[in-house]
Amino acid sequence: MKKLDERSKGVEMGIAMLAVGFGLLAGLVEGIALLALHQANLLTWRLQNRAIWYETLWIAPLVDVILFALLGFGLTFVGLILPRVPIRKIAWPLFIFLTVFDWIFIFLYGKISFIALFALAVGLTVQLTYSALRREAVLLHVLRRSLPWLAGSAIALFVLIQGGGWLNETVRTARLQNSHPASPNVLVIVVDALRADHLSAYGYDRDTSPFVDGLAEEGVLFENAISTSSWTQPSHASMLTGHYTYDHQAELQPLDDRFPTLGEVLQTQGYRTGAFSANTLFFTRRQGFGRGFLRFEDNFHSLQDIGLNSLYGFVFDYYGLRKVLNYEGVPNRKYASDINRSVLNWINKESDKPFFVFINYFDVHDPYLPPEPYRSQFAVAENPGGLINGFVERYAPALTPDQLQSEIDAYDGSIRYVDDQIKALLGELQARGELENTLVIVTSDHGESLGEHGLLQHSASLYIQEIHVPLIFWWPDHVPADKSVSTPVTNSAIAATILSLIEVQDHPFPGPALTALISDQNATADWPDPISEVAQFEGAAEQNPTTHGELKSVLDAEMQYIVHEKFGEELYDWQADPQETDNMIDDPAVQSVVDRFKLYLNQLIGDPIFKNP
Repeated sequence: MKKLDERSKGVEMGIAMLAVGFGLLAGLVEGIALLALHQANLLTWRLQNRAIWYETLWIAPLVDVILFALLGFGLTFVGLILPRVPIRKIAWPLFIFLTVFDWIFIFLYGKISFIALFALAVGLTVQLTYSALRREAVLLHVLRRSLPWLAGSAIALFVLIQGGGWLNETVRTARLQNSHPASPNVLVIVVDALRADHLSAYGYDRDTSPFVDGLAEEGVLFENAISTSSWTQPSHASMLTGHYTYDHQAELQPLDDRFPTLGEVLQTQGYRTGAFSANTLFFTRRQGFGRGFLRFEDNFHSLQDIGLNSLYGFVFDYYGLRKVLNYEGVPNRKYASDINRSVLNWINKESDKPFFVFINYFDVHDPYLPPEPYRSQFAVAENPGGLINGFVERYAPALTPDQLQSEIDAYDGSIRYVDDQIKALLGELQARGELENTLVIVTSDHGESLGEHGLLQHSASLYIQEIHVPLIFWWPDHVPADKSVSTPVTNSAIAATILSLIEVQDHPFPGPALTALISDQNATADWPDPISEVAQFEGAAEQNPTTHGELKSVLDAEMQYIVHEKFGEELYDWQADPQETDNMIDDPAVQSVVDRFKLYLNQLIGDPIFKNP
């Protein structure tokens, strides 16, 4: 009996050592390989857009050790109840396979099929297992001696990355210069994918935004704010740098350091700067947006998010949840309530310096699945929303009129949810005495197509539905109350406007600041017309204009001109024809308008407008 107990303990120790050793080895190599290939832009599209950043270096070994250890525990349990089963001979091929599959998946995923990847891993496992079992004693000895080094490396990476981030923020915050005593806090709220005409403040017939409506009544509402692009990354780059896409080029590549950001400039004025993003795909540190923020919270916000952003988490998500179980939600979705909690926790840590907080709420983005009761608030059908879903690559499903209305109902419910969350956030700031001297800006990065022109979602076109965004400035006693500005403006003017309102005169952002329109309605005579740009995106819906080429647009108080690099020109009277159904480009009576718009774009972007006409 004593020998049997010793044998069982030996088996347990051997399996545990194999599990932890292989888990650490697999994870450390995984983390380094993923980060290196991501930085070199060598991963396939689906992996390139995963949350791969410096935290991956410690997350990968952590997740792999947990996974391998759970499997090792299962094997040990089987060995205890079935002592004749050769558990160690099962453990070796199992952990070798998991390690080999992990590594070849990183390098070959997207280049060969999943079945081929699996078969290759099995073949390598057979060969390596044969060699390992012949040298088992030597390999166990090496593994036993290596374990402290492997574990120490993973722990050191965790301490270095997480502790280094905390130390960096602490030191840089302490080094901020003293701010002006009257400096207000600045809060920018970006509601991702929110089209302006679905806010009741902009005339929508549903009561989607009662709280934001109240902010508009107490502040300044820009009726015709136009985004610089119809998707997240270039629009956020424009809001933070003040430059159009043709300047900053942050569309098909991350934002670089050619232009200063709003956060960097506000730091020179003594501001603590924090960004809190629920769009963990494109408004992230890995897309270049961390510059200028002492704190940037994007991915790795929960244990679930950490697990799903490992390589085996990706395999489980994509092949298990979606392919096998047909799950269509966003399992690691960050809700507005999560963002609010993070913002308030961060604000509480420092009280003697003004804050600049930049928020991205993702709840209005597809799939439109707000929590109840919001999901059903405007709906007749049960379980509205979810059919339009880019996360399962259902970009343009064929919808019946009732199904489309159900999607719109859920979209509107998402807006009402975010409206309540904005109310909750500002209510907490007021209760903590932080709201009294806070400049609040509510806007969006782009709109959303909801069936117009046969299109769905965004980044599909530059029609008005995808680029018309809300823009509200609220700062009682500092900006006029209940004022509407009809002049079309660009969201790239937000940075210059903020600095103008807080009276920072010497700043690097191109103007003009919108303060001229805020204080003087007559300042519209020579106001520059806003432009928008969007690149070509292959792989989305075939009917999307962007599937076939890039587009440029310019809009004035009445007309919108759109030019596609392959399909040519369009002109719409967007005021009289808000759905933009009547293309006037061939009408001789408007040729002078077309010529003016073309000249304007050529002067800004260059002649010809497209690099490859």
